[in-house]
Amino acid sequence: MATYRELGEADLDAYYRILHEGYQTDKKYPLSFAAMTATREQERAWLMSNPTYGLFEDGELVSALSLRMPWGPNPGPEGVPHIGQVVTAPEHMHRGYASTLIGLILEEVLKQQLKVPFVTLGTATSHPWLRKMYEKLGFRAFREVQLPGKAHRTVYLRRDLD
Repeated sequence: MATYRELGEADLDAYYRILHEGYQTDKKYPLSFAAMTATREQERAWLMSNPTYGLFEDGELVSALSLRMPWGPNPGPEGVPHIGQVVTAPEHMHRGYASTLIGLILEEVLKQQLKVPFVTLGTATSHPWLRKMYEKLGFRAFREVQLPGKAHRTVYLRRDLD
């Protein structure tokens, strides 16, 4: 049975491994997600400044996501928590782990604990399946932008929580 919890510095090695390996699978697309080239030290700083949650199966970290908070160093576009760096270890992809983790964070962290009315996330318009996955989870696009330094256009999606 899968469980989740907030990650801390003690989880850095496992988190960096799945982040690094998971985002390498996107290199075949015309994308420039920052996590694709992030160093271990950059991810340590990320982990320490953004609440990051991991989904564990039999004690193994299989998927993770971060929340970029409005008051943090990298806020989202709408003044509410913004989901960032969603990743699943390549050997566990396409088993629903990311969707499960997103569902848990939406309900238990964002809705019940933080009581926010909605949450946002962003993804590349050119990614072949991510937008569809998020739309299946109830997210709806509200803006497309070309962010500086990115090889792709970003679509922002929103999910109401009430």
